[in-house]
Amino acid sequence: MYFSGRDKYMGGEGQMLIKLFSLIPVVDAKGKEIDQGALLRYMGEMVWYPSAALNDYIAWEEINSTTAKATMSYKGVTASGTFKFDENGDFVSFEAERYYYRKEGSTLERWVIKAKDYGEFEGIRIPVNLSVTWKLERDFTKCR
Repeated sequence: MYFSGRDKYMGGEGQMLIKLFSLIPVVDAKGKEIDQGALLRYMGEMVWYPSAALNDYIAWEEINSTTAKATMSYKGVTASGTFKFDENGDFVSFEAERYYYRKEGSTLERWVIKAKDYGEFEGIRIPVNLSVTWKLERDFTKCR
């Protein structure tokens, strides 16, 4: 079976839509937990467009020379995560507590994005391959 899915965040609201064969909706989730998850996904994907990190609605706090906490507040939704960089300033990982959806309900779980490969575009070095892992009883990696 083939499933397609998308996350979006518009006007302060998130949505997760998953369809069977790209036609039949099987998940159409909205709400505060989805809103928080959409902000975290946005933050994690900032590594592909680094200028987004300069937006006024993102506050940065230095933890140490290679780690920073980012808190994004937008349209009444707030989410935070930790960015790690190597000694050259390359992105290494982003970690946050994100809602994971189960039949019994949603729980906050550790969610980790890690860089695998890098490329340079117009003089800016960014990761070109990421892994996205839920740290559950057993790691669940969604994207590689």
